[in-house]
Amino acid sequence: MSDVLRERSASSHVVLTYKDDEEDEDDKDIHPHSSLLPTSAENQPASSPAKAQRRSCWKRIVLVIAIIAMCVGIFEIAFHGKGAESLEAAKAKIGQLENELRHRLQSGFDRVMSTMNRPPAPALPNIVENTADISANALVEDKDANVDAVKRKSVIVLKTGASVLFDRLPVQLLQAQSTLDAQIHLTGQSNYIGPSLFIYSDADMNLGPFTIHNALGNVSSFVRNEPSFSSRYSKLQAVLSSGEDLRANAFEEGWNLDKWKFLYMWEDAFRRNPDADWYIGYEADTFVLWRSVFKYLATQDSRKEQIYGCGSILLMNNELFANGGCPYVISGSLMRATYGKDPNFASKFDKSVKASCCGDAELSIALRKSATVPINDLSPAGARFQGDRPREVLYSGDNWCEPVFSFHHLKTEEVQHLAQMERDLLSTKKHNSTILYSDIFDHILPQSLSKALLHLSSSNSSLTTQDPNNESELDTVELNPTQEDWEAFGSEDKGVRKGRRHQDSRDCQKQCLDSKRCTSWFWIKVTEQDPDGDCYLMHDAVKIGKSYEGTGLRTSGWIAKRIASFKAHHYCKDPPSA
Repeated sequence: MSDVLRERSASSHVVLTYKDDEEDEDDKDIHPHSSLLPTSAENQPASSPAKAQRRSCWKRIVLVIAIIAMCVGIFEIAFHGKGAESLEAAKAKIGQLENELRHRLQSGFDRVMSTMNRPPAPALPNIVENTADISANALVEDKDANVDAVKRKSVIVLKTGASVLFDRLPVQLLQAQSTLDAQIHLTGQSNYIGPSLFIYSDADMNLGPFTIHNALGNVSSFVRNEPSFSSRYSKLQAVLSSGEDLRANAFEEGWNLDKWKFLYMWEDAFRRNPDADWYIGYEADTFVLWRSVFKYLATQDSRKEQIYGCGSILLMNNELFANGGCPYVISGSLMRATYGKDPNFASKFDKSVKASCCGDAELSIALRKSATVPINDLSPAGARFQGDRPREVLYSGDNWCEPVFSFHHLKTEEVQHLAQMERDLLSTKKHNSTILYSDIFDHILPQSLSKALLHLSSSNSSLTTQDPNNESELDTVELNPTQEDWEAFGSEDKGVRKGRRHQDSRDCQKQCLDSKRCTSWFWIKVTEQDPDGDCYLMHDAVKIGKSYEGTGLRTSGWIAKRIASFKAHHYCKDPPSA
């Protein structure tokens, strides 16, 4: 045993070997290093306090046992044998307690000491706080359950075209499996209970485990016999059957066929699932923040006949419609009041589609005018439904603290980038929070502007006392970055004022610096030979813009301090939760 103790004493850890006082006295010469402290020389004097503490502990234990014995004696004297069964039970309980105490002693002196020094139980307020936390978590789980219920009762229609299908669709399908349901490719099978996803294109085909339906396969005889449709559709099918690459074939007739898809693909989707609460359409160049969409729909009433989406106007007859590229949402009640009442609902509008440019417009108009009570407007949803690219959105006080559901006109790599950005944002936001326009803004900045804003933040400079015209500040970090061949905004955007014409873009920048609350500027020469260029100044809003590859000159710039001030002024203290 002494060898074992020597091995333990060589360790850097505390040795918790227990011995009573007598054993300690007997063995102190045999096992000089067996103690409750490390064996280093400087720690040896601590053995005396440790012995005193053990003696004190044993005195307390003996005192407790003596008190218990006295209680037993008093109990016997008082009852004189009455309630023998109760007395025997009490003795048994005392014996049990003694056994438990003995077991504690055998488990080591360190456990006895930790029991004596156990901290007091938490005060009542902490218990209440913990209960509140549990209740809050339960509410979050309930909200998540509501969102899942809405998701399961939704039909999602993804529209694309054969000429772009293999470029755009794969990343969308991966996104659907990631955010909608990992088994969503099983849509239509009896054992699948998630949201329904129906994909429509110009022809029937499969892409991995996903089935793609021909949106034009069930058009009416009127459409099939319409010359412009039949010639283009026949050409498309011939290219597909030959195995040629539609991109290499430069098939450009897809857009002219596209307008016929909308009413007929929804007729097919409704036939496949007529009992959903919500019917949601979008396109393959759209990114949808599905979690945010379903959170919002969980607060809405699918029993009302209504449409949500990005409002647009069909100029031909000044009709309002929900843009098909931006996700649009149709309530189950409206679908059943239209497609549900007439199995040939789509064909009723063939002539309107023929005369129109846009199938999404004709779908919205048909649904609105065929509702039980005609619908004049899209259901209000603030700025949630967005149909532009993130950098081409005008960020203002109107949308800064609003949730955002979508972006459109995206390249495949942009969809992938936005998917990663959504994951990053959700990992940093509170659980059950919704992504806002302000969250998106910080992730889409040009590197030069991002550096300027970061520099301002880290230097703790005042936004109100420093002069933006101070040349020394301009020389440190590029606080007012510029970018050539760039259109930051349009001349008709909100908050834009026209400045003085000048031959030099730097004068346009100075005009912005001199104009209160000007956040960015845009200088344009239609041709390089023009003597002067137009100067436009944006106020009380921010837009990043896009690159320019045409003729003439385009230069844009931003005033970082004004943008930082804009962000601080519009801080989102209590944004909508859905």
